[in-house]
Amino acid sequence: MTTERVDDATTLTDDERRTLAAIADRLIPAAHGMPSAADVVTDERLRFALNARPDLAEPLRQALRPELGPDLQARLDTLGADEPATLYALQLVIVGAYYTDAGVRDGIGYPGQVAITVRSWEYPQYLEDGLIDAVLARGPVWRDPATGTRARTDNAPNTYAERFGGTPPEGDTHGHDRA
Repeated sequence: MTTERVDDATTLTDDERRTLAAIADRLIPAAHGMPSAADVVTDERLRFALNARPDLAEPLRQALRPELGPDLQARLDTLGADEPATLYALQLVIVGAYYTDAGVRDGIGYPGQVAITVRSWEYPQYLEDGLIDAVLARGPVWRDPATGTRARTDNAPNTYAERFGGTPPEGDTHGHDRA
């Protein structure tokens, strides 16, 4: 992993900024009391996102290059068809910058990372209730950034019990004393 820092997000040209704002507004428009990404993805947010992922700075510039033209949908379609990794980088920068904004996090009720105690020997109630079974049954939803194709998994287990062999027997502490 690179330790390069992006010290100045203001190196985007005015045209690149306008293009980024237009794409951001298209990807995450203002709705339901939440601001659009164009309103939130400021130089500060952009700098934050790119410092977290400096490897996205060059693909972001490629996605904003003027040769792709002024038509936003044509730009996104071209990137999706010819340069899926560049499109992915553009989307990740916008979404990452948007959701790291304190106002956005407050608006969706997300307090940020919160430390919780997890005891590996305890079987969580949400597993017993089957709350993640639908997620497991759905299967992978990520896309390979190099190809843009959706991940596929054949014969994947559909429930937690299928994946991990069910619940521990009643009273089994897996060698722990539950202290």
